[in-house]
Amino acid sequence: MLITRETDYALRALRALADGRKKTLAAICKEETIPQQFGYKILKKLAHAGYVDIKRGKEGGYTISGDFPKFTLLDLTKVMESPTDISPCVIPGYVCESHRAQDGPCKVNRELSAMQENLNAQLDGIHLHELLVE
Repeated sequence: MLITRETDYALRALRALADGRKKTLAAICKEETIPQQFGYKILKKLAHAGYVDIKRGKEGGYTISGDFPKFTLLDLTKVMESPTDISPCVIPGYVCESHRAQDGPCKVNRELSAMQENLNAQLDGIHLHELLVE
C-alpha cells in the first residue's frame, strides 16, 4: 500500500476543514492546493464515508463530521485506496504458484503478512483528529 495522491488530497481537504468552519469546494482547494476536479471527487468520497457533511445551496459548503474524531489513518486509506494491501500475496484467499507448490504459505508470504499487520496497526493507531488538529 502506498499513500497515493488521492489519499494525500483527502488528508489536505480534512486539514482545511479541521477548524470546524464551513468552506466551499473552491476555498478548500485553494487553501490546500488541490486541483478542483480531484477535490470534488475526494470530498464526495469523504462525505459518503461520513468524514464530512455537505450542505447544498446558496449558503452551502463542507464541514467536518461530528464522527471525525473516531477515524484513523487506516480507516481513511481503506476509503481512498483499493486495495490497501502491500502485495496481492497477503490478501486472504490469494494463492500463488509458490503457495501451491509448497502446500502452504512461503517465507515471503509470512514476512509480508507480518509487515502488513504492523503497518495496519501503526495506521490504526493514528487518529486523524490528533494528526490534523492537535
